[in-house]
Amino acid sequence: AADDFGNVVNPMIVDGQVHGGIGQGIGQALLEAAVYNDDGQLLSASYMDYAMPRADDVPFYDVDHSCQTPCTHNPLGVKGCGEAGAIGSPPAVVNAVVDALRSMGKDITHVDMPLSPSRVWSAMNE
Repeated sequence: AADDFGNVVNPMIVDGQVHGGIGQGIGQALLEAAVYNDDGQLLSASYMDYAMPRADDVPFYDVDHSCQTPCTHNPLGVKGCGEAGAIGSPPAVVNAVVDALRSMGKDITHVDMPLSPSRVWSAMNE
């Protein structure tokens, strides 16, 4: 992940926001789905039915703070970092799966999220 948080005041907080955001994005790409019945009733309304990533679903990664561009609009030069990794991680995961399928000779340009095993299997067998 790459992002610009300006001057980092508390690196541990920024690391936590990036880790959490990337975890959310991976969950959105691979696991999370709101399922409704024909009457519009939400069927995945509890944590028993709605899959979210756990710590063992997310790879280990480091957050690098070596490139900081101070914000010019406040005296501290800080920028927001709230769950920053959540924006880029879903398309990164989906594109990785699409690239893997294309490397198998499949003419695939899109797979709907979440990339469940059944959706990936279907894409492999198209």
